[in-house]
Amino acid sequence: MKPLILDSALGTELENRGEYLPSFKTSIWSAYSLINNPEVIKQIHIDNIEAGADVITTSNYQATPELLKREPSAPSYIDLAKRALELCQEAISETNTDTLIAGCYPPIHVTFRPDLSVSGKPLREFYKSLGEVYKDNTDVIICETMASIYEGITAATMAKEYSSRVWLSWTTRGNKINRLPSTELLEDAILKGADLDIECQLVNCIHADTASKAILKLQDQNKFGIYANSSIYKKNALEGFVSDADEYHYHNQQPIDHLEYRRYVEEWIEAGAYVIGGCCRTTTEHIKEIKKIIK
Repeated sequence: MKPLILDSALGTELENRGEYLPSFKTSIWSAYSLINNPEVIKQIHIDNIEAGADVITTSNYQATPELLKREPSAPSYIDLAKRALELCQEAISETNTDTLIAGCYPPIHVTFRPDLSVSGKPLREFYKSLGEVYKDNTDVIICETMASIYEGITAATMAKEYSSRVWLSWTTRGNKINRLPSTELLEDAILKGADLDIECQLVNCIHADTASKAILKLQDQNKFGIYANSSIYKKNALEGFVSDADEYHYHNQQPIDHLEYRRYVEEWIEAGAYVIGGCCRTTTEHIKEIKKIIK
């Protein structure tokens, strides 16, 4: 079976097109473009489809009730989820394709900071309300960049109520390639995810070579996927202790281009990946290379 091709990074494409992209740590990041220039997001969807993507993801990753508190005048996260869905639908219509739509279930608070997340009913209500937007309108719900077992399992459990196809993607971004930012073991997260009987578990937003090592944990699942960053791990000297997962990741990296990324994609396909795409620093050029391999 040929792997499904997931789309490339949104933030990187926005940045490459000259769009204003504030910090995800202190602002609403890509949601700024979703509010102020949604047409550029639709064009990114179209470009990904034309590059070969089988699946495009809704662009509401940073549009959550917690993060939108930073922009009191912004539309509600539900309205933004609906707009993100419409942009995917319009892109598919304009390309006259049968591309699949993955509805995004993001972390509710800052990415890689599970310590800031909410728990209990507020978290379940967040995913419930997104599920009601996606039900019968998306082909898959993808729980992205999950940094703690609790949030990942909560997201996937709620997603199952609204879609028969649920993908759950973990991140091990930080200084331990076998642990989530919560410090929990990736292996334990995958085992918990397996109990939910969902379609696919993935890893994302980590270096490409780190993703290759995660395959050993993922291969026990019926289906697994990878959408990594266009970088590899390179240890660099630190002037002081860095505990922030994102800072550690970017300090200890070596960027790679789409042709170098292709070499890792070939490894993932050989290992049996069901879904392959790109996360940070990947572009539609990466998707074109993935399409060439699969052809």
